[in-house]
Amino acid sequence: MTDKTPELTIYGGDYEHTHTLVGDLGGARLRYAATRRVQEIFIGMLETRRFEICEFSLANYITLRAAGERWLTAIPVFPSRVFRHGLAVTHRDSALTRLDDLAGKRIGVPDYSMTAAVWFRGLLEEEYGVDLQSITWVTRAKQRFPFPRDAKIETTEADHEELLKSGKIDALLGMHLADSARAPAERRLRPVLRDAQGEEEAYYRKTGIYPIMHCVVIREDVLQKYPDAAAAVFRAYEAAKQQAYERQLGATLVPWGRQSWTEKFELFGGDPLPYGLTPVNRMVIERLATYLKRQGFASGAPTVEELFPAAV
Repeated sequence: MTDKTPELTIYGGDYEHTHTLVGDLGGARLRYAATRRVQEIFIGMLETRRFEICEFSLANYITLRAAGERWLTAIPVFPSRVFRHGLAVTHRDSALTRLDDLAGKRIGVPDYSMTAAVWFRGLLEEEYGVDLQSITWVTRAKQRFPFPRDAKIETTEADHEELLKSGKIDALLGMHLADSARAPAERRLRPVLRDAQGEEEAYYRKTGIYPIMHCVVIREDVLQKYPDAAAAVFRAYEAAKQQAYERQLGATLVPWGRQSWTEKFELFGGDPLPYGLTPVNRMVIERLATYLKRQGFASGAPTVEELFPAAV
């Protein structure tokens, strides 16, 4: 006898804390489809509303909600957080060694609206006193969202790494660089900051912010059909995360991993990836919404309640 139970697939990144993600809601099963190319999920959702439930750029989601879009709703699950002090890379022979050195420079960025870039620009302005209007951003002509009116932007179809190596830009906000695949002695690019982790830890101790990159969104038609979907998806993510914490998967692969695991969990109060609308999460979301307003993506900063209206 064939099992006809319907399935809802959640599409998201390939993380240790989502490996065991499964769940049930209203007669349907939840399953998880992992990919290492999570940016393609964002593009598919924006262009064709392709996915019923998926991981999504938090900055892009806030931008959509600020513009009045209501066809997708986020739940307070934040599967990806990354400090962005080390995002900027430069030529290995560059004189740039501090983030405030980037004032007045030409910086490449693959997508001007991506969450990482929004956080990075916020850092430059708020923590390093850089006037964002002094920077020329060199990016692709095809973008997820229109360019903000007052940003200094040039478009190019040239490879950003080649532009950096040839001196046509001064730095690059790069996450998946071909240069990183070279042997260390052969690499021509390096992070602007010599000790990015040190500055990131100091930033966290000062602000309490561990920047949220992604949330999880559900299409409105799915919420209409399955009213309990938000709560069920939240529970599934939370259970999978707790199993990963118990197994300490990230601590078993590298030397001194368990010592590092213990130290980092103590620094982050026992839960480096908190879900839900906790006071800390509210503060981080509000900071990102403020950056989006300052950077011209939204005329106003939506409240946390407006961004996360679904009950979980």
